[in-house]
Amino acid sequence: MRPEEKTEKKGLDNTTIVFMICVALFYDALQVLLALIFMGWLVSIFALLTFYTWFKIRGLNFVRPKRAGLLGGGFIIELIPIINILPAWTLAIVLLALDSKIKKIVGNIPGGNLAANAIGGKARNSSLPLPLK
Repeated sequence: MRPEEKTEKKGLDNTTIVFMICVALFYDALQVLLALIFMGWLVSIFALLTFYTWFKIRGLNFVRPKRAGLLGGGFIIELIPIINILPAWTLAIVLLALDSKIKKIVGNIPGGNLAANAIGGKARNSSLPLPLK
């Protein structure tokens, strides 16, 4: 295969998302079992490193506070002894995957970025008149 034919697709496809969620469910189940002997925090370290590396390989960065907060929040929740029985890794991975998919879908729709910015209140089209008060 020639180098110009080898194109690695960045982003998350549906198969990768399903596999990530299955791995997150496995980590959450393992953490519940190990929490009984107070060793659940070990799973959190491996889960954080696994998902951080996996997302970076797939081209997602954690410069945005929302993405860093989701992954870091899942890690912190899983470190707290009583609360770590919640499936925080699964929730964090589902939210990160949905965030990635929504950005991808909105980018393909004509005018989708404008609508997303209007909903988020991030940008205003200067050609539109200001509302009267």
